[in-house]
Amino acid sequence: MTGRPADRATVEAAVVDAHRSEWGLVLAATVRVARDLDLAEECVQEAYAAALQGWTRDGIPANPAAWLTTTAKRRAVDVIRREQTLRAKLPLMVLPEESDEGVEVEMDERLTGRLQQDVVRDERLRLVFLCCHPALAPEAQVALTLRLVCGVSTPDIARAF
Repeated sequence: MTGRPADRATVEAAVVDAHRSEWGLVLAATVRVARDLDLAEECVQEAYAAALQGWTRDGIPANPAAWLTTTAKRRAVDVIRREQTLRAKLPLMVLPEESDEGVEVEMDERLTGRLQQDVVRDERLRLVFLCCHPALAPEAQVALTLRLVCGVSTPDIARAF
């Protein structure tokens, strides 16, 4: 941070520049933490919105991409913690019925399998794999990759097709 407030136009230009050049990196790093594309996109968008306010007040950071990535990842962790707390507390609000141990074992096996599949280390490469899933049509794969990894706007992708 520069430590001194910045004018709105300068901050907006810095956010636009960061969005253009760093969107894919910030999103990929957040997907790695969130393990949910929708949640990650939401957190990244909130980070950019927070940048507009925070950078006007505190100044533009020396490394905007790092600031945005940290902010988005922290938001994702907060949401995940809130959901975990809700899941932990929700059964306390309901009268317990018969325990179905088989369901718990199945859930544990799913989580273990998910952790074992987590072998791709580069977040952007993981995001490319997600965008290019074989269940998607090739056109959708290209469009998702351009939008999520490269940060190309939807109208620009539509014009390209």
